[in-house]
Amino acid sequence: MAVVTFKIAGRPYKIACSDNQEDHIIELAQYIDERANKLLNSVGFIPEAQLLAMVNIIVAQELFSLKKGHGESTASKEESLQIVQIIDSLSTRISDLADVLKQDN
Repeated sequence: MAVVTFKIAGRPYKIACSDNQEDHIIELAQYIDERANKLLNSVGFIPEAQLLAMVNIIVAQELFSLKKGHGESTASKEESLQIVQIIDSLSTRISDLADVLKQDN
């Protein structure tokens, strides 16, 4: 089991992942980071837990659109399904982390 460190909105996070998935997790985290930074640029500062929750909503909307076939994609159906599953898993992990952070405050 590997451990990957990445940043979202400037804050470092660590998660465990399967061996040889590190680069892919970093790529997904960069996707989430882009969404978080875009959100911060449009609304200004918001608390971390709220930011992560809002980014989860944005990513969930993208997932629903992709599942319903409304998203444009050059990936095959199988690749799209794998992407959806991985993003969904990462989104769940981030949401769980946000819950932990709320409890620490």
